[in-house]
Amino acid sequence: MQIYNKKAAIELSIGTIVIIVLAMSMLILGLVLLRGIFTGATDNVKELNDKVKDEIRGLFQEENQRVVVRLTEDTAVMKQGEEFGVAFGIRNTKGDKTRSFRYSVSLDDDDISRKCGLSPQTAENWVRFGSGTLSIPPGKVEFDRVVFEIPEDAPLCTTRYKIKIVDTETPSETFANPFFIIKIESSGVF
Repeated sequence: MQIYNKKAAIELSIGTIVIIVLAMSMLILGLVLLRGIFTGATDNVKELNDKVKDEIRGLFQEENQRVVVRLTEDTAVMKQGEEFGVAFGIRNTKGDKTRSFRYSVSLDDDDISRKCGLSPQTAENWVRFGSGTLSIPPGKVEFDRVVFEIPEDAPLCTTRYKIKIVDTETPSETFANPFFIIKIESSGVF
């Protein structure tokens, strides 16, 4: 017949309860910390997006200016192996109602094979998110961006792309057709 030590059993139960309370406290503190980090990061991204929109909005100098691509001297400098976004804004200058505008990005360089040593199709494949539709109230500006993904083995060269924008009510007419240049530089990783 075995005799159990009741004092040891009570101490084990109290120790277990203390460990559970400490573990729950650490879990709650960890969750609060993670929430604070992610909230701060989300707020920073939102603030950055708002500042980019304000900068593009400020570039519309003339009342009839339709499209602005915000780049230094119309050039986006991208590195090999990098994903890069080009922001642009469209102003609805057509009448007094909300209109939908469709945009698409395409290569605008007939000489890319000679200059960069790659096919036009390869350069077109660098565009990851290059089309969409924006619904814009009259006189207002809406923003979007096109995203490029430059491969690690991309040649170091400069080429040109254009954004074709059409009003969906009159798709045969081009609303605007701005261009921008991308310059690919070395990633610096050897």
